[in-house]
Amino acid sequence: MVSIKGLGGENLNGFMDSATEFTGELRFRDTFRIDGRLKGKIVSEKTLIVGETAQIEADIECGVVSIRGTVTGQVHGREKIELLAGSKVYGRLSSPKLIIEEGAFFQGECDMRSAAKGAVVSLPGRAATESR
Repeated sequence: MVSIKGLGGENLNGFMDSATEFTGELRFRDTFRIDGRLKGKIVSEKTLIVGETAQIEADIECGVVSIRGTVTGQVHGREKIELLAGSKVYGRLSSPKLIIEEGAFFQGECDMRSAAKGAVVSLPGRAATESR
């Protein structure tokens, strides 16, 4: 495992450098960081870190997705999605927890369903709805 400064002590079990391009389906078991270009699909139960130089066109389904680069596509974070300062995200986000830092750009749709089936998290000043 590799330890990267600035990741809060998280260890990586995979890393894609900025000079790397990949097309296809990427699956990993622990924490994986992408700084290069990827087109396709990304699947994991754990954490995906999208570095500042990353350019991703993919459907992403991971436990945690932390984005600082550019992502186009559907992003599903089972636990949470973080759009960090400098990120550019175009597409559809779905996660029970969404964090958007000042300086992040997001254009698209967002679905924040809670763990309870059919319940929708409400925004301040709006009523929560429940679909059946």
